[in-house]
Amino acid sequence: MIFRVGAAVLFTVIGGVIGYSLADRLREARNICVSIGQIFRSAEYIICRRGDDVYSFCRSLKEEKQFSCLGFVNFLPDEYKSGEDFHKLWRDAVESGFYGNKEEKELLIRFGEILGRADCSAQLSEIYDLERELEAIMVLRRDALLKKGRLYRGTGLLFGVMAGILVL
Repeated sequence: MIFRVGAAVLFTVIGGVIGYSLADRLREARNICVSIGQIFRSAEYIICRRGDDVYSFCRSLKEEKQFSCLGFVNFLPDEYKSGEDFHKLWRDAVESGFYGNKEEKELLIRFGEILGRADCSAQLSEIYDLERELEAIMVLRRDALLKKGRLYRGTGLLFGVMAGILVL
Protein backbone atom coordinates (compact mmCIF):
# COMPACT_ATOMS: atom_id res chain seq x y z
CA MET A 1 0.00 0.00 0.00
CA ILE A 2 2.83 2.43 0.82
CA PHE A 3 4.31 1.72 -2.61
CA ARG A 4 1.02 2.69 -4.28
CA VAL A 5 0.68 5.90 -2.27
CA GLY A 6 4.28 6.79 -3.10
CA ALA A 7 3.67 6.08 -6.78
CA ALA A 8 0.50 8.22 -6.71
CA VAL A 9 2.40 11.13 -5.20
CA LEU A 10 5.21 10.64 -7.70
CA PHE A 11 2.82 10.72 -10.67
CA THR A 12 1.19 13.86 -9.30
CA VAL A 13 4.55 15.55 -8.96
CA ILE A 14 5.64 14.46 -12.44
CA GLY A 15 2.42 15.79 -13.97
CA GLY A 16 2.91 19.10 -12.18
CA VAL A 17 6.53 19.37 -13.33
CA ILE A 18 5.55 18.69 -16.93
CA GLY A 19 2.76 21.28 -16.79
CA TYR A 20 5.00 23.91 -15.23
CA SER A 21 7.81 23.26 -17.72
CA LEU A 22 5.41 23.74 -20.64
CA ALA A 23 4.22 27.01 -19.10
CA ASP A 24 7.85 28.01 -18.61
CA ARG A 25 8.47 27.62 -22.35
CA LEU A 26 5.74 30.19 -22.97
CA ARG A 27 7.35 32.53 -20.45
CA GLU A 28 10.71 32.10 -22.17
CA ALA A 29 9.16 32.98 -25.56
CA ARG A 30 7.83 36.21 -24.06
CA ASN A 31 11.23 36.99 -22.51
CA ILE A 32 12.91 36.46 -25.88
CA CYS A 33 10.63 39.10 -27.39
CA VAL A 34 11.57 41.51 -24.61
CA SER A 35 15.29 40.88 -25.27
CA ILE A 36 14.86 41.46 -29.00
CA GLY A 37 13.16 44.76 -28.26
CA GLN A 38 16.13 45.73 -26.12
CA ILE A 39 18.46 44.86 -29.00
CA PHE A 40 16.47 47.14 -31.30
CA ARG A 41 16.66 50.02 -28.81
CA SER A 42 20.34 49.37 -28.27
CA ALA A 43 20.96 49.60 -32.03
CA GLU A 44 19.10 52.90 -32.15
CA TYR A 45 21.44 54.30 -29.54
CA ILE A 46 24.78 52.74 -30.51
CA ILE A 47 24.58 53.02 -34.28
CA CYS A 48 22.40 56.05 -34.85
CA ARG A 49 23.00 58.22 -31.78
CA ARG A 50 26.66 57.46 -31.04
CA GLY A 51 27.58 56.81 -34.65
CA ASP A 52 29.43 53.54 -34.02
CA ASP A 53 29.72 50.84 -36.67
CA VAL A 54 27.92 47.51 -36.75
CA TYR A 55 30.92 45.64 -35.39
CA SER A 56 31.08 47.72 -32.22
CA PHE A 57 27.33 47.13 -31.91
CA CYS A 58 27.97 43.37 -32.06
CA ARG A 59 30.73 43.66 -29.46
CA SER A 60 28.39 45.53 -27.13
CA LEU A 61 25.73 42.83 -27.56
CA LYS A 62 28.26 40.17 -26.61
CA GLU A 63 29.24 42.09 -23.48
CA GLU A 64 25.66 42.28 -22.20
CA LYS A 65 24.69 39.19 -20.19
CA GLN A 66 20.98 39.74 -20.82
CA PHE A 67 21.36 38.89 -24.51
CA SER A 68 23.13 35.58 -23.95
CA CYS A 69 19.72 33.88 -23.67
CA LEU A 70 19.22 34.50 -27.38
CA GLY A 71 22.14 32.25 -28.30
CA PHE A 72 23.05 33.79 -31.64
CA VAL A 73 24.82 36.77 -30.06
CA ASN A 74 27.92 34.68 -29.39
CA PHE A 75 28.28 33.94 -33.12
CA LEU A 76 28.25 37.59 -34.25
CA PRO A 77 31.41 39.07 -35.81
CA ASP A 78 33.61 41.28 -33.63
CA GLU A 79 35.55 43.11 -36.28
CA TYR A 80 35.69 43.59 -40.02
CA LYS A 81 37.75 41.19 -42.07
CA SER A 82 38.46 41.81 -45.72
CA GLY A 83 35.94 40.21 -48.05
CA GLU A 84 33.33 39.50 -45.35
CA ASP A 85 29.68 40.32 -45.76
CA PHE A 86 28.31 41.48 -42.40
CA HIS A 87 24.71 40.76 -43.37
CA LYS A 88 25.52 37.17 -44.30
CA LEU A 89 27.42 36.70 -41.03
CA TRP A 90 24.45 38.09 -39.09
CA ARG A 91 22.01 35.81 -40.93
CA ASP A 92 24.23 32.76 -40.35
CA ALA A 93 24.54 33.59 -36.65
CA VAL A 94 20.76 33.92 -36.26
CA GLU A 95 20.01 30.77 -38.22
CA SER A 96 22.55 28.67 -36.36
CA GLY A 97 22.24 29.95 -32.81
CA PHE A 98 18.82 31.52 -32.19
CA TYR A 99 16.64 29.67 -29.68
CA GLY A 100 13.30 31.39 -30.33
CA ASN A 101 10.33 30.95 -32.61
CA LYS A 102 10.19 31.39 -36.37
CA GLU A 103 8.59 34.84 -36.26
CA GLU A 104 11.27 36.26 -34.00
CA LYS A 105 13.99 34.64 -36.10
CA GLU A 106 12.64 36.30 -39.25
CA LEU A 107 12.53 39.68 -37.49
CA LEU A 108 16.15 39.32 -36.40
CA ILE A 109 17.25 38.37 -39.91
CA ARG A 110 15.47 41.41 -41.35
CA PHE A 111 17.01 43.55 -38.62
CA GLY A 112 20.48 42.35 -39.61
CA GLU A 113 19.79 43.29 -43.22
CA ILE A 114 18.94 46.84 -42.13
CA LEU A 115 22.13 47.43 -40.15
CA GLY A 116 24.68 49.52 -42.00
CA ARG A 117 22.77 49.67 -45.29
CA ALA A 118 21.57 53.27 -45.21
CA ASP A 119 21.91 56.51 -43.30
CA CYS A 120 20.79 56.72 -39.69
CA SER A 121 17.34 58.17 -40.35
CA ALA A 122 16.47 55.37 -42.81
CA GLN A 123 17.77 52.75 -40.40
CA LEU A 124 15.76 54.27 -37.54
CA SER A 125 12.61 54.26 -39.64
CA GLU A 126 13.02 50.59 -40.51
CA ILE A 127 13.89 49.68 -36.92
CA TYR A 128 10.72 51.42 -35.74
CA ASP A 129 8.73 49.33 -38.23
CA LEU A 130 10.33 46.18 -36.85
CA GLU A 131 9.55 47.31 -33.30
CA ARG A 132 5.87 47.62 -34.21
CA GLU A 133 5.90 44.09 -35.64
CA LEU A 134 7.70 42.84 -32.54
CA GLU A 135 5.09 44.50 -30.32
CA ALA A 136 2.34 42.55 -32.12
CA ILE A 137 4.27 39.31 -31.62
CA MET A 138 4.88 40.21 -27.98
CA VAL A 139 1.14 40.66 -27.43
CA LEU A 140 0.55 37.19 -28.87
CA ARG A 141 3.23 35.66 -26.62
CA ARG A 142 1.87 37.43 -23.54
CA ASP A 143 -1.69 36.31 -24.29
CA ALA A 144 -0.51 32.73 -24.86
CA LEU A 145 1.29 32.82 -21.53
CA LEU A 146 -1.78 34.11 -19.71
CA LYS A 147 -4.19 31.66 -21.30
CA LYS A 148 -2.19 28.54 -22.04
CA GLY A 149 0.20 28.83 -19.10
CA ARG A 150 -2.56 28.36 -16.58
CA LEU A 151 -4.05 25.58 -18.73
CA TYR A 152 -0.73 23.71 -18.94
CA ARG A 153 -0.09 23.93 -15.21
CA GLY A 154 -3.59 22.84 -14.31
CA THR A 155 -3.74 20.05 -16.88
CA GLY A 156 -0.35 18.70 -15.85
CA LEU A 157 -1.39 18.52 -12.23
CA LEU A 158 -4.78 17.04 -13.15
CA PHE A 159 -3.26 14.27 -15.26
CA GLY A 160 -0.72 13.58 -12.54
CA VAL A 161 -3.50 13.23 -9.96
CA MET A 162 -5.53 11.03 -12.30
CA ALA A 163 -2.55 8.74 -12.88
CA GLY A 164 -2.00 8.65 -9.14
CA ILE A 165 -5.60 7.66 -8.52
CA LEU A 166 -5.32 4.90 -11.11
CA VAL A 167 -2.30 3.51 -9.29
CA LEU A 168 -4.21 3.43 -6.02
